[in-house]
This record gives sequence, structure tokens and C-alpha cells, in this order.
Amino acid sequence: MKLEVQNVSVSLGQRQIVKEATFSVKAGEFVGIIGPNGSGKTTLLKSLRRLYPVEQGSIAWDSMDINQMSEHDLARRVAYMQQSVNIAFGYKAEDIVMMARYPYLKWWEQERKEDKAIVEEAMKSVGVWHLRDRSMQALSGGERQRVFLAKALAQQTDALLLDEPTAALDLVYADDIFYESRRLCDKGKTIGIVVHDLELAAKYCTTLILMSDGHIVSTGSPKDVLTAEHLHQAFHLNAAVYEDPYFKQQRIYIFPRNMVDDLVHNCVDTVHSCVDVYNKSCSNAHYDKEEDLV
Repeated sequence: MKLEVQNVSVSLGQRQIVKEATFSVKAGEFVGIIGPNGSGKTTLLKSLRRLYPVEQGSIAWDSMDINQMSEHDLARRVAYMQQSVNIAFGYKAEDIVMMARYPYLKWWEQERKEDKAIVEEAMKSVGVWHLRDRSMQALSGGERQRVFLAKALAQQTDALLLDEPTAALDLVYADDIFYESRRLCDKGKTIGIVVHDLELAAKYCTTLILMSDGHIVSTGSPKDVLTAEHLHQAFHLNAAVYEDPYFKQQRIYIFPRNMVDDLVHNCVDTVHSCVDVYNKSCSNAHYDKEEDLV
């Protein structure tokens, strides 16, 4: 499902949070929205689901303006997982995930056999099926996050918007969420995700949108967006960005803020020299067994 965002601005109260954002997303892309705290990432994501009204500009999914779509139709096309949700006492995990099937039911209809199968599949895919009869109040923060992700998956939309889904997860589950998301994109689903882990975003996302103070600083492939210059512009930090030759993955080394500029530049040169040596050693190395990589 493709997305077109044209000159979009969003204000909350008297403050403009997103400022003249313009970008396009092709169907099947995994888009990471990155940037410092307060840069407008979540506000932008919510506007893509019409949870916040746009002050100016337009947003279109598959050439359909979201303001011309009914809530029922939009719910069948775009799912949204928010950062945190207050759940009333008594709801079981399976009850929460089943709510994702309501856009497909008439108001008088009960859940069908196929709905129950879809919910089971979604919960199993994120490892929470064994928690289906547990109260949401009894789950840990990470378990609750995975239940809400299962709910978003059970909605079976062509587009999925995730607001920091890995915030309360350990490293293994966080990587699993990104791996599963990339797999879904490879099958045609379009996913937008707000993420703070830049290396995880670089590892799995096909496109990145870097924001700062409500503006889009850069958009494109991870290699094009994650540069030392762009990171300095958005985060006001000094960093060295290099590629791990083993796994062909971008790595980022952030220098302490109190380092003076000359020292930082010298350190950057040293890091680049070390990376060159590492690259050469890897290219010259031969591994006969998989165990040699451990």
C-alpha cells in the first residue's frame, strides 16, 4: 500500500509539531521514523492514521485522501499500535487481540471461527499465545507490548503503523519484532515504525525518515540518511558511521558531548583507520567452519 504525504503540518494546541513534511512510500517498504525526543515522530505517525488532524497539506493511502475515507474503511486499511494503553481491569490478552477483528464484523455479529484462527495466528507469531487467558493487568510491560502488536497484526491491514513497539522489550524480542516486520514487508505489507535504536533501524528498515524540531532532515535508504553530518544536524552530536564488513550493517559510534572538536576529529580519523584495518583483516580471513565465527 503506497503512501503520499504532501506539505503536511500538524499542530497540538498552539504549538506546531510537524512542519511541512513531504515524502512518499512505496508499497512493501519498511519505513523507520527516527530523530531526537520531541522532534515530531509520534505526531507524524498518528497523523498518517488520522488520529491527529493535519493543519495543512494532504495524506493519501493508495491515492485515497484519508479525509475522504470512513473510519470503518480506514481501519481495514491501516492499523496503528500506540506506545502505551490504559486497559480496564478484567480484559484478557485474547480479548484485546480480538478487538482487531471488529472492523470486519457487523455490530450484531459475534466473532467467527475464522476470526479466532486469525487471532491465534497473530498471538503465536509474537510469542504470546500461551498468555491468552491471562489478565492484561498481570502481564509485564514487554508482554503487554507484544499483545498490542498481535492486535495490530490481527487487524490484517495492508499498512501497519508502530509507535516504539520495542520500547519495553529485551534485545531478543526487539530484534524479533523488526525481523518479523521486515518479513511482512517482503510479502507486500507497508510498515511505518517510530524507533530510537538507530542500528536496529539500519539493520532492517528499507527507508528512514530523520526528523528534528518538526522538520524532515533527510529521507532515503539507511546509508543515505545515517551519516555523521545528518546525525549532527538532527541530534547535535558527533559520531562516526561505518559499515561492519562481516554483516554488511551500519554501525554508529557516538562521541561524548564534552569532547572538544579537535579531539573528536582525531578520534574519527582513528576510528576510520581501525575500520579499514578490520575490513582488510576480514577480507583476508578464511573460515572453514561455522564455529570459527563464534
